[in-house]
Amino acid sequence: MGWRQLKKTAKRELKCGPHSFGEVQRFFLRHPCVDLDRMMVTVDDGAGNTIAVSVAWVKMPKASEASDLKRLIDKDDTGNVALFGEVQPGSRFTGENYDSRLARKLVVIAESAPVGGRPSEATLETAVEIAVEFPAP
Repeated sequence: MGWRQLKKTAKRELKCGPHSFGEVQRFFLRHPCVDLDRMMVTVDDGAGNTIAVSVAWVKMPKASEASDLKRLIDKDDTGNVALFGEVQPGSRFTGENYDSRLARKLVVIAESAPVGGRPSEATLETAVEIAVEFPAP
């Protein structure tokens, strides 16, 4: 694709509740996660555009709880896991360029935002489609 990683920052958490909001946070109070890894990657798309991608890997104790979590986070206005990292001033995560993936007890959540230039919506969407396939750091 010609993309190049500019920066990567990751962090592991033991609890999901303090790192989430909305109905998703209430879900974690009833169904604590086993592990939470979050990462922020900034990439250059090779066309003068810079994109920030935030990814979270949430491991639940049971596959059924992971499935319930994915169903909840995929609904608009229900909250989410707090994104890790900061986007530069003038850019922000809006929830529009979002994807998630379920793999047994694991839910992977990704969101992208433009940082520099004018990346297309297709580029921002491609970034999250790729990011949900990343292995946990």
